[in-house]
Amino acid sequence: MFMRNPANALLLGLLLILGPTSGCLGGSSSDDGSASALYPSLEDPCLSPSLQVSQEQTTILVEGVERTFRLSVPSSDAGTGLALVIAFHGGTDSQEDFAQQEQFDQLGEQEKFIMAYAIADQERTAAEGEWYLNTAATSMDDNNFSEAIVDELSAVYCVDQSRLYAIGYSLGAMFTYEIACQLNHRFSAVASFAGTMPVSPESCDLDSGIGIMHIHGKLDYIIYYHTDWEWKEGEHEGVGTMSEVPALIDYWADKADCQAMNENSDLFVEHIVHNDCVDEARIEHYGLELNDHTWPSEIDGTPTYQLMWEFLSDFSRPDDASS
Repeated sequence: MFMRNPANALLLGLLLILGPTSGCLGGSSSDDGSASALYPSLEDPCLSPSLQVSQEQTTILVEGVERTFRLSVPSSDAGTGLALVIAFHGGTDSQEDFAQQEQFDQLGEQEKFIMAYAIADQERTAAEGEWYLNTAATSMDDNNFSEAIVDELSAVYCVDQSRLYAIGYSLGAMFTYEIACQLNHRFSAVASFAGTMPVSPESCDLDSGIGIMHIHGKLDYIIYYHTDWEWKEGEHEGVGTMSEVPALIDYWADKADCQAMNENSDLFVEHIVHNDCVDEARIEHYGLELNDHTWPSEIDGTPTYQLMWEFLSDFSRPDDASS
């Protein structure tokens, strides 16, 4: 799957003969769909070109637990820094395609960014939830998974550490706010559709400014737009009251110390941009007047996947801030 020099090819052959190695990146899929072949890390991945990979199921070990994601990688020349976008699916959607994933992959090939479609831990109970929210009240498992994806891929590909991003839908969109709160020292921006976050998060500290794009249908009957709501009784214990969307946007604009706001509205879309924020961050919101919880194919004439990427790609972490 990966183009390597002869020494690395020999090492790869030995690994395939010896079998799985803890903590390595899982590459190709076996006949039953499980990840099988493992690939060694490279001393300097930026010295090697990359070959195109499409929706390859990949397994890594995170603190002794197998976690899985689907991987799409663009073809690239040696020395080409690749941005990384991690996508988080909605509740009960772990076996489903991510919205517009084919288009995200095609754009990744054109713009040279990797797509990693994270899959929630399938062993969790309903009370635990597929993605852990309000981190301080639950655990860091999914935050650690997110960082492990970055670290494992960075050992194999020329990942640009200044351009790490997250996107999400529904429950996955809620988790992007865990990324924004807990991992803003590594990730540069997040973009999500139909999510929210706790009204009073247990912890949400900015070490560095982070770009936030939130898209939401105002007719959403699952994650309400205009109303705070209580998490389902008996599920995701400790998450608490979830925020209405306008208050969520104000929360981030205040946290990022944004000094200016622009607003444009018509019959279909309310577009709000908070700028002049700390570390050149930006808080951007699209309120879709006639949309519900269904991922829109386009927003104000622009395909949703393209709109998200155009926002994300505006942001990069300063070299001395990424790690």
